[in-house]
Amino acid sequence: MNLNNLPAQYIAFESVKIGSNILEHVQCLLSVNGFIPLLFGQGSPPKIWLSVPANRDGTEWYPLIKENFSSHRDIQVETALKRVTVKTPQGTVLNVLKKDEGGLVVLKLDLRAFGLDVYTDDNSLVVMGSRLSNNQFHNVQTVIAVGGGSSKA
Repeated sequence: MNLNNLPAQYIAFESVKIGSNILEHVQCLLSVNGFIPLLFGQGSPPKIWLSVPANRDGTEWYPLIKENFSSHRDIQVETALKRVTVKTPQGTVLNVLKKDEGGLVVLKLDLRAFGLDVYTDDNSLVVMGSRLSNNQFHNVQTVIAVGGGSSKA
């Protein structure tokens, strides 16, 4: 998916905290070669879409999770009223919590198991070796764009 063909059910959170970074009125966190691999959408529980690279150069993608439903038996999506957790046999790769005021906190994000060098720690978001800490992003479509060109959905 790209910015021109986001899921019809997707509504971005007004505010997302990831590491020590604040995203306000941001459509998506990351794009790779024009493709958006991860979305956090409003809902109770929050809605997650996650695609992983289907080839080495990141021009083709496999939809692993669509609106909290896993397409792979080894990937478990656990939901509660305000929380979504995604687990692999190796451990938790995503844990998000909806705040009472409508924002979202990303408690854990680690996509390295899927071939994407994207993860968080308590203070930072790390993308392709670049560490982002204590930043605020307002009114942007994409926070980080890696690569150029087009991708196949």
